[in-house]
Amino acid sequence: MKRFYQDIQQRFKNLSSDFIIIPLLVMLSIAFMTAMIAAVMQRNLSNVQSQAIDKQLKETELQVNANLNGYAQLLWSGVGRVNSGEVTVDSWRQFAGTYKLPTSFPAIYAFGVSKYITPEQRESVRDTLSQQYGRDIVFTSGDTNQPSEIIAYIEPMTSVTSNAVGYDARSESVRRQAMDESSKSGEITLSNTLQLFKNAQAAQSFSETGLIMYAPYYDQTMPLSTADERLKALRGHIYASFQARDLFSTIFKRIDNGRIGVRVTSGKGEDEVELYRSTPHLEGAMRRTQQLIAYGQHFTVEYTFKDDALVSRQQVFAPFYTAIFGTMLALLVGVVAFYYLRSRHHRLLFEKERDVAGAKDDLLSLASHQLRTPATGVKQYVGMVLQGFAGDISPQQKDFLEKAYQSNERQLQVINDILHLAKLEQGRIILAKSDFDLAELVRDVIDEQRNDSVAAQLKVSLSGIKKASIYADNHMLRMVVENLISNAIKYTDPGGRIAVRLARGDDGYTLSVKDTGVGIDEADQSKLFKQFSRVMNPRSHSVSGTGVGLYLARHLILLHNGTVSVDSQLGKGATFTVFIPYQQEEL
Repeated sequence: MKRFYQDIQQRFKNLSSDFIIIPLLVMLSIAFMTAMIAAVMQRNLSNVQSQAIDKQLKETELQVNANLNGYAQLLWSGVGRVNSGEVTVDSWRQFAGTYKLPTSFPAIYAFGVSKYITPEQRESVRDTLSQQYGRDIVFTSGDTNQPSEIIAYIEPMTSVTSNAVGYDARSESVRRQAMDESSKSGEITLSNTLQLFKNAQAAQSFSETGLIMYAPYYDQTMPLSTADERLKALRGHIYASFQARDLFSTIFKRIDNGRIGVRVTSGKGEDEVELYRSTPHLEGAMRRTQQLIAYGQHFTVEYTFKDDALVSRQQVFAPFYTAIFGTMLALLVGVVAFYYLRSRHHRLLFEKERDVAGAKDDLLSLASHQLRTPATGVKQYVGMVLQGFAGDISPQQKDFLEKAYQSNERQLQVINDILHLAKLEQGRIILAKSDFDLAELVRDVIDEQRNDSVAAQLKVSLSGIKKASIYADNHMLRMVVENLISNAIKYTDPGGRIAVRLARGDDGYTLSVKDTGVGIDEADQSKLFKQFSRVMNPRSHSVSGTGVGLYLARHLILLHNGTVSVDSQLGKGATFTVFIPYQQEEL
């Protein structure tokens, strides 16, 4: 038999060499060449896209610097105006009006002048501003004993921006830090992110993020060589405030938001603040991050590029189309070669398949007669000796014979399980249905396994209905019940309990077997009903089993259109529940 199988396997290997390996090699060769061509095209495409992205990043950097430099020039113009003579409300309005802020500098929220004053100057400056504005100007300051920087003039003058007049910009840390850096360096400085005021007097802010650009102006009669000299000569700042979204939207307005997504942030980690995001934000395959530094502030620009944002769609999909065409060609050639070679061996293959099917039947017949028959004979003869047909036997001999009898029973059980498994796999199990009492069957199985339960020091109880008429396969259902109760006995520690219950429902009978055994971990429950699968637990090494009992039980119940389920927790026992319907389809 072994040599026969080896011969069959060798013949199949020869067939595989003829009409499987050769077409496969042809397919792989064509696919490999296609992959190489597609890889070269993809590499060239990536280079083109990378160059286009680098160009886009350079253009963005130039655009950011150009925009901010334009605002910086406006601030230096303001410094020049302050240094040229006294500034009033009207003169500042006239000066700002010449620049046409809404059209020339649309991102500016406010363009103004702040005055650096000492505590001694507060009253005189407040009186001057009140006289110019024609209303009482109130200064807001955290500490009146410290120098302040009061917003004196602001454009455009609206009902919102007018509330900022008199506000001490040094009373807020972000503004104070930016002004100090600008004052010491003598250069324009861009503040950290903050919320602009919509009512400075009431400390009410906008929810959106803002930025402020400061340019210092000094007393021109004093020396300005060092940082200390500049601080002593400081007279105030010209500033421009922006909503961050408006500032960056003017910078990125030329970008195609349909194909390129942009996100601008400031800060890192938990301190990261989003300043701008294009709409919609694209989820593309290509991403690039750019770091920009402008007037003391660091910005991170994140780009998301659609595949066709930088090159044509034909270029983008050329490698893909090449790979698809090559794959289809490889499959076509391979399939043609396969069927061409296969047709030459079709008859031989059919014959060999028939031989294999016959070999399976022969193996099953051999197992049935050559393995089962001797084991059955051993069972009969050992049983006769135990019953005294060969004369009296000593207690030691009886003990040995009982152990041999039990071992032979286990061997027969294993043989029967394997035979039924083989039949099940081949679809050769046909239910032999008849009318019988399911409740009586359950009682018989419990009685048959009474010796095993007593030996295991377990208490087995039966509850539920006393009579359960059913039309089913008596032998198959007996195997199911035997497997469930046998498993409960095997995996329950001495002193435990097994509760068997049979109940009648609307559609069928429900049989449950509940034990107080080792239980089954939830992760292992999926393995229970697989063939040749045993779940490891503390009693696995002390009990025997083939791993096919529950697999057979489940499929035998399925043949009856029923179900098997388990409910268990590790260390808390298990409950196996079988449902058998009254009405079953004929198989």
